[in-house]
Amino acid sequence: MRYFQNFLVCLLTSYSCLAQNIPATTAKALDGSAVVFPKAGDKKPLLVIVGFSHKSSGDFKAWNQQVLSPYLTDPRIDYYELAELQGAPSLIRGTIVHGMRRDVPEDQHSHFAPITWGEDEWKKAVSYSAAKDTYLVLAEPSGHIVWQTSGVPDDEKVTALKQALAKLLPPRQP
Repeated sequence: MRYFQNFLVCLLTSYSCLAQNIPATTAKALDGSAVVFPKAGDKKPLLVIVGFSHKSSGDFKAWNQQVLSPYLTDPRIDYYELAELQGAPSLIRGTIVHGMRRDVPEDQHSHFAPITWGEDEWKKAVSYSAAKDTYLVLAEPSGHIVWQTSGVPDDEKVTALKQALAKLLPPRQP
């Protein structure tokens, strides 16, 4: 139902969701590696999950447990999780990031990046409606958004994500 509501919002706002691009993002992942997207000349689709508050961490975990963990190691896709910290007081951001390093499994550190700028651009790109929600965006390599949803995973959202990914991913090589 939530996906349908988001779709209606997109339609009523001059197709802004369908014409939207992922904001250019540069960040440092929890393992210290650079996270930059979209990348010029890249051939991989981009799957990004974004949270705007600690309240969204439950959705992050649910998506990872039910759907997203295979994409961590799939070389055909760029997958990142972003924790938006622009609204957090700068004095406690270090503590928040330290907690993230502890809570996020180490094998996922290169895919998880706190960001401290671009909140308005990301909120617009994901059709932000609630801080407690997690937002998923699937984009072409150019950064053009082709599918998105928010909230907890359910059968409808998972099926829609898999169908959208199937259209963008090249077949697996034997």
